[in-house]
Amino acid sequence: MLKTAYYGNPFLGLFFRANNSVALAPIDAQDKSVDAIERELGVKVVKTLIGGSNLLGIYTAMNSNGIIMPNIAEHGEVAALRKEGMNVFVSSELNNAHGNNLCVNDKGGIINPHVDSAHRKKMEDALGIELVPLSIAKHTTVGSACVASNKGFLAHYAANEDEMKAVGDALRVPGDKGTVNTGAGYVSSGLVHNDRGFVAGEASTGFELGKIESALGYLG
Repeated sequence: MLKTAYYGNPFLGLFFRANNSVALAPIDAQDKSVDAIERELGVKVVKTLIGGSNLLGIYTAMNSNGIIMPNIAEHGEVAALRKEGMNVFVSSELNNAHGNNLCVNDKGGIINPHVDSAHRKKMEDALGIELVPLSIAKHTTVGSACVASNKGFLAHYAANEDEMKAVGDALRVPGDKGTVNTGAGYVSSGLVHNDRGFVAGEASTGFELGKIESALGYLG
């Protein structure tokens, strides 16, 4: 495990997104952050923007099968990712902060219940998984309140037991509750991860790092 920040901001998950093959980073990402992600996650880092924005983690959702991008993405941005061999689906869904609205792995996923069923089906096809509409700790932006690997998931500390069971059933992995960056329940905001490891925001405590490591299945 490693810790870093994006120009002093420990909420890495707003700016970075990864799967088991590639990580997306803002064009202006500092070398220390890029090096940490490459080393810990074992992937190539691709620098890009989404609609000219550096909020890659907020706007994208991805697993090993595909990536969901909003229709604010420019043609060149989409083409650059396809050139990397990525299966890109550009969604016209009005709730376009896909990183906040979806939490996925290669086995399943959960989605903001406000995303309409037609768009949900297209996302399922792109990601190769079933997406189950859920809320976590009364938040419909489930992608902000949960992160998942193919070994486990970490959810907002206020998730109740029924929600935890539903999330586990949808993602088909066990999970736990926790925080990042000294108490933040929106756990995806403070992490960039894949099945090999994770990089956390530099404000995360040792206790939080241990909970992340255990919940996402890095302990064996």
